Amino acid sequence: MTAKIRGIIFDLDDTLFDCTGQLTQPARRRAAQILASAHLDLSTETSYQQQVTLSQTHGSSEAIRILGAQYNIPANIVERALNAYNPHNVEAITPFPDVLPTLATLVRRSYQLALVTSGNPDRQREKIRLLGLCSYFSEGDNTLILHDDRKSSDKTPSLTQAAKALSLPYTQILCVGDKLTDEIATAKNLGMTTARMRHGRQKNSKPQTPSEQPDIEIDRISQLLPLLP
Repeated sequence: MTAKIRGIIFDLDDTLFDCTGQLTQPARRRAAQILASAHLDLSTETSYQQQVTLSQTHGSSEAIRILGAQYNIPANIVERALNAYNPHNVEAITPFPDVLPTLATLVRRSYQLALVTSGNPDRQREKIRLLGLCSYFSEGDNTLILHDDRKSSDKTPSLTQAAKALSLPYTQILCVGDKLTDEIATAKNLGMTTARMRHGRQKNSKPQTPSEQPDIEIDRISQLLPLLP
């Protein structure tokens, strides 16, 4: 199955670094405190847990907006919570320990690499810089695709663009990500091989459709190396 693979498209958050532990959980706490301050019946802990639940189906930013509507929280307070969740400046972050050595090995083995990441493009660019990934993925050669999920939740055009940059058919591409309903299902529907990274918010999710069933499941990026000659 992996013998035909010549290119790999990676997701970023909770795939190449611990986004949940390093960024998401602290960000939700900040947003929860702001929302709770505007409603007597909403505690910080309740606000946090409801964000966690709602984000499973609606995404993190939309979860904050939904909570704001449910509790009739003024729009300016909701906007403050959104800005606290997704600030312009990115805190200090580091990749998973095996990521940079694994990427270097894949390049030596002549695999073509691309990165498709969803979120605010400026914030995602800063993450990539802080993680030391700029030597592997670049907007200049289209091996870095910034998918602005504020405009569309559909990742198909971004994965298609990445495949075009790699100059490979879908059947020769492995897509690696943590979300079954996002990169796994989208890539599989395009005809790519898929590898699920079991980490973060989506770690315990179960496939609900055939397209959400990954071909491979891994807990560390370096586990790809024995599978890719």
